[in-house]
Amino acid sequence: MGLTLTLTDAELPASPAFIEFLHATLTGGDYHVGTWYLQEEELLDHDGERFDGLAEKVRTVMQHPQGTQAIMRSYRFFKEMLTGKMDTLRDLRRFQFIFVIGIPRTGGTYLTKQFYRAAGIDYTQVQNALAHDGFPHLAVLSFPDNRYNAHTTSLLQLAEYLTMVEIYFTRHGRLAYQGGIVVPKKFTKAIYNFPLLRALLGDRADYVITTRHPLGMIQSVLDKSGGMPSDGKFAVRSAIERWALDDWLQWQIPETKVMNMSYVHVMLEYWKRFHFQLAMSGIPAMPNARLVPYGPESMRETVRAYYQAFGTTLEPEPFKPPLPSHFSHSETQAAATVIAEVTQLWASLRLIFSI
Repeated sequence: MGLTLTLTDAELPASPAFIEFLHATLTGGDYHVGTWYLQEEELLDHDGERFDGLAEKVRTVMQHPQGTQAIMRSYRFFKEMLTGKMDTLRDLRRFQFIFVIGIPRTGGTYLTKQFYRAAGIDYTQVQNALAHDGFPHLAVLSFPDNRYNAHTTSLLQLAEYLTMVEIYFTRHGRLAYQGGIVVPKKFTKAIYNFPLLRALLGDRADYVITTRHPLGMIQSVLDKSGGMPSDGKFAVRSAIERWALDDWLQWQIPETKVMNMSYVHVMLEYWKRFHFQLAMSGIPAMPNARLVPYGPESMRETVRAYYQAFGTTLEPEPFKPPLPSHFSHSETQAAATVIAEVTQLWASLRLIFSI
């Protein structure tokens, strides 16, 4: 007996970021870059007007032969991920990905920029979805508001990202490393489905892992999000704070309860669980993984090492030193506790954790 299963683009629509990328590529317009590459001035809000006029962009893309071809390519990648029967996905082995992975505000943006410089690409012109954290949104299995399957949507977005890589780096890629075209990507959410990335790319990726003291990370988020809330309780004013809340919700903690917790406690537990997940994902154990603690010296030395391997004479751009953090004695003690817990878990897996 044969069975045919049909899914339409109404049930699994193309992502706005993908349409935006295709529209700019086909029309010769500017990519939506935003402020992803600005270490100090980078905004953490949601950029609500970004997708104005999307319907018209969809029509333009779908009426262009290369637009429909790219859409079909992404769905082909998606189907191969669903079935595990890779055919066209094997074409991606001609790229060498450099994934910068770490909880936000740990220096990943700086490293990503330096890799684009080495590739001869002006990072101020690269679409944020291609270079930065938010896309694709890899997530664990859930049915948010009974509207969609977060895991399936993640697969489609990953397929779209890989299609974007093919299009963009076939045109702009100039740097070869380890036998492939270099593709830099700041990819915080890789930890949530690393087995998939490993199955797809094999040894065609380097993993640069960024770490930072949790209070330094928290202070950086606060500086970008308007400071500590007046009542000291958690608030969602930025994408990173949203990700922290999502982490708590995954552990079945009601949102109302999280919003009544202290800001520092919520973020410390997010930091801890992120690094637990990072260790358990297996990324730090990969032979082509490198851990980079936060700070000007380690960041610049990592870039220099890569530049030497790339055969370029570039020098790393300056790395701006961190701003001072101000926390109470009890918060400092709480941070020391979560650092010890993470260090212990990593050690139990024969991994070395440092910040």
